[in-house]
Amino acid sequence: MFRYMIANFALLTAFLFLFNHLFRGYLMKDHRTLRFKLLIGIMHGCCALFLLLFSYQVNGTSFIDFRHIVVISSAYFGGLPASLVTVVFFVFGRVTLMETFTPLLTSIMPLFSITLAAIGSGMIMRIVKSYSLRWLLSVLLSMTLITVVSLLRGITNDTYSYLAFVGLGGLFTASLIAFFSTTNQLTIQLEHSERKYRSLHALQEAIFQSAVGTAIVAFDYQGEITHANKGAEKMLGYRSDELIGKASPLIFHDANEVETYGQELSEKIGKPVHGINVFFYGASEHVSEAREWSYIRKDGARLTVLMTLSPLLLDGKMVGVIGSATDISERKKMEDQLKQLSLLDGLTKIANRRFFDEMLKHEWEHAMQHQTGLSLLFFDIDHFKAYNDLYGHQAGDDCLRKVTSIAKKALNHPAATFARYGGEEFTVILPAMSTGQAVQMAENLRLSIENAAIPHNGCMKNVITVSIGVSICYPDANSAPEELIAKADEALYYSKWHGRNRITNYKEIPTKASNTSTL
Repeated sequence: MFRYMIANFALLTAFLFLFNHLFRGYLMKDHRTLRFKLLIGIMHGCCALFLLLFSYQVNGTSFIDFRHIVVISSAYFGGLPASLVTVVFFVFGRVTLMETFTPLLTSIMPLFSITLAAIGSGMIMRIVKSYSLRWLLSVLLSMTLITVVSLLRGITNDTYSYLAFVGLGGLFTASLIAFFSTTNQLTIQLEHSERKYRSLHALQEAIFQSAVGTAIVAFDYQGEITHANKGAEKMLGYRSDELIGKASPLIFHDANEVETYGQELSEKIGKPVHGINVFFYGASEHVSEAREWSYIRKDGARLTVLMTLSPLLLDGKMVGVIGSATDISERKKMEDQLKQLSLLDGLTKIANRRFFDEMLKHEWEHAMQHQTGLSLLFFDIDHFKAYNDLYGHQAGDDCLRKVTSIAKKALNHPAATFARYGGEEFTVILPAMSTGQAVQMAENLRLSIENAAIPHNGCMKNVITVSIGVSICYPDANSAPEELIAKADEALYYSKWHGRNRITNYKEIPTKASNTSTL
């Protein structure tokens, strides 16, 4: 008997593995169609027939196998319809295959018992919510029915062993199905996470490649280039396969500039820094600091770029470096033209109105081409006329120079254009900067000038202060730079009219009525 029951047990386990593998996706769904429930019943019925072929024959009409456990499993997966179909298959097989069926009570009782087990298990699975309790009650019901049949037919030593096998087999099957369910859930979660990861990776790759105006190059700790976007190909003149896998990004860097930067870092950290390590130390020490570099194209041409080095982290550990560079060659040329055409303000030695107009036009076109924002700050010195009247025009000129020097240090942004607009009024162009960043820049500027404490007895604070107006827009073909200037100017005058020594964002002005009074 033990040999047959072990064979039954092995066959049942193999069936459950196969069933779970074939129908894992369907089994994870909460709602199952009647068609699928019937299919569950048919498959479990086939399993019951197969177990019947390897059952232990007690006598001419009695067979011992794991039919009850198969019926319970069918009821669990497909409810009452499935368990009834399983019983139909079993009864049909019992009658046709074994050829021992007679209308005697002794032959009908086992079939009636398995039918009651199917109905009871189907009802239990429908009513009881707890998984463990479902199986426990179903197994106990089957064991009870087996006991009743045995009492009517005469209990033997095989009966006790059979009850023990059914009880242990039922509990093991419940545990095995629970294991399958947990494994299926974990597998689905893993597949979902993998799809999400692939989607995010595709999104990141799309963003990475869409930055056509920015060259992005990543390399690992050995210095080997691992990624290069289309912007890098366009800027450097190399194909991606000519860059990726190269030993070092030094192939398109000026070696003298790298060595110079290495000397700066060496002095700062107190140990020598050379070659590729310059980029690693630069990324770890100055994550957000942009620096001017020279790129050497494949054709030998030189570009001036503004590059930011950022650490590439994995689990909090730096495993590489990402260099993001924007071509500022045109801007550098314009700065050279500034010196050549004397576009400097004679008093403050910063850009004058003429350079401001040219640079604003250039940045406007650049922002429109790359669909980025453009911010503008207008600020002037509070009560400057009173300052001139009180201290004299020479002192007024000195005050303008001091404010200029303080503002240059406070701005400290490589892409900013700082110019004297006229008189005591100044302007700052801030490309690719959000409203929040522009307002924060303006606040740093205002505090720096106030904290410098340049004496001015002609105002409430007795020190020089400034009022600032901020405006931002996203240039397109339907707008013009003059609109940005007008908004910044209106925001400045709003600051003047509402207490001075303050910042006003144009978008936050309650009414856009311009102030025309002289301040």
